[in-house]
Amino acid sequence: MKQLWDYLKVSCKIELENQLVFRSNFFVSILSVVIRVAMLLALWSALYQGKTQVDGISLATMKCYTVVSIVFELFIACNVEQSVTGKVKDGSISMMLTRPASYPVTLFIEQLANTFQAVVVWVIPYLLVILLCGFARGVQLYLGPWFWASALGAYLLMFFYQLFFGMIAFWTQEISGFLQARDAVMLVFSGSMVPLWFFPEKLFALAQYLPFQAMYSVPLSILIGKITGPDIRSALLVQLGWLLGFWLLSQLCWRKSRRRMIVNGG
Repeated sequence: MKQLWDYLKVSCKIELENQLVFRSNFFVSILSVVIRVAMLLALWSALYQGKTQVDGISLATMKCYTVVSIVFELFIACNVEQSVTGKVKDGSISMMLTRPASYPVTLFIEQLANTFQAVVVWVIPYLLVILLCGFARGVQLYLGPWFWASALGAYLLMFFYQLFFGMIAFWTQEISGFLQARDAVMLVFSGSMVPLWFFPEKLFALAQYLPFQAMYSVPLSILIGKITGPDIRSALLVQLGWLLGFWLLSQLCWRKSRRRMIVNGG
């Protein structure tokens, strides 16, 4: 356990140092997020023009949802797939398999370090901006235990979801094209860009059968009070089901992938 804790501390330090080293990339990333926020706020302001509410959601709540969704996206962001694919392609995956801790555990520690860096560099500053700019003013937000449970579930679901797809690299060596197509679908059906309750009935029903809504829509809908009462427990159970499903799938793929590993490079 002490070794894992030491590895976590070193990983956190490396993640923070990387942000300082690649400063140009950091500032460009900030600019891209600012532009995205500005465009979405302008879009929703135009769509709400002349209306006080749409489907029971006010413009102030919609703006808060938009800004918080981007912050939440930064919080649960995961690079497990890229990490696995890169190590499989350059052959360094063989070194990872010789470590005392299993590779999935190592990946989770690295993800915790990445989250620590994201919270310090991204999440906390953006939350301060939200408060200072008044995006949460006049909006009743639910920050009770159900929201935090859902946020944790979304975080773990994203990790095991990416771990499962990352293991595909042991068979295909390259999955970037597949991931781009999948991420495009995820952008639409997750509720991160457009809330699912604005979808046509058939698309909304389709979204309920996909895991993406459990990553974004569920915690964000609980936060703004769109999901309340018994519906919260039902949504959390669905989220838990997807979490357990991808945990089992990732473990199964990990066991099988070790038997057919092909090491390139090195």
